[in-house]
Amino acid sequence: MIRSHAKQTGPDGPEIGGHMKRAFVALALGLTACASAPSAAHADDLDWMSGCWRNDDRSYKEVWTKPEHGYLFGYALNLNGEVATYFEQTRIELGAPATFNAYPGGFGPSAFTEASRGRNTITFANPSHDFPQLITYTRDGRRMTATISRMNGDRAQTFQFRRC
Repeated sequence: MIRSHAKQTGPDGPEIGGHMKRAFVALALGLTACASAPSAAHADDLDWMSGCWRNDDRSYKEVWTKPEHGYLFGYALNLNGEVATYFEQTRIELGAPATFNAYPGGFGPSAFTEASRGRNTITFANPSHDFPQLITYTRDGRRMTATISRMNGDRAQTFQFRRC
C-alpha cells in the first residue's frame, strides 16, 4: 500500500505535507531551468549552416557541425591548392541571443552577438571590434553567403559558397 504524506485538515481536504511541498518546488525549479536552457533555444534554426562549404575557385572553405549540446563548431581555411595558408576556428553558442566566437589564427575569441535572425539568415554584431563589426550568413538552396562589414556597411566583403 502507498502511504500518503498528506495531512487531513478538515472539510477542505488534504494539506500538502513537507515532502510533497519540496517535490513541487524542485519540479517547478527544474521546469524553469529547462525552459531557459540556452542549448534548446533556436537549436534547429541554424541547422541550415551545417556542412562543408567552398567558394567556386576552391580557395576558401568553411565547415560547420550540426547544432548539438548548445553549440555549432566550425572552421575556415584559405587554401592554395590543398595547402591551408590561413585558418580560423569558430563557435556559435546557441542561446537567446546566440554568440559567434571567432578565433582567427587560433587567437581570440572575438565575440559577436546575434543582432537579427530569419528563417535562413543570421547576423552577428560587435561594434567595438576593429573589423569586421557585422557578420551575416544567408542560405539559399545549395548556396550560402557570408558577408562581413563595418556597422554602417562599409568595407563589405562577400563570400559565396556551394556545398563541398
